Amino acid sequence: MENKEDKNNKKASDSGIQFMPIGMSIGLSIGVALGAAFDNIPVFMCIGLCIGMCIGSCIDAQNRKNAKKSDEKADEKNE
Repeated sequence: MENKEDKNNKKASDSGIQFMPIGMSIGLSIGVALGAAFDNIPVFMCIGLCIGMCIGSCIDAQNRKNAKKSDEKADEKNE
């Protein structure tokens, strides 16, 4: 269990938002749509999944970087 001090010490970089699953699902759905159009669903599913994972991980990394910057600015203001 977390006590009140732990809740107050949480930073923006600890946020639970994950973009990898969102990117995977979007990439997979686009891959299935392209696969149905080109009559090659398995290949385009793999391609869409890979592209979605790349996009999701890039957004995750960017989100962590921005959160880290905002945490540093908040720490500077508190000092």
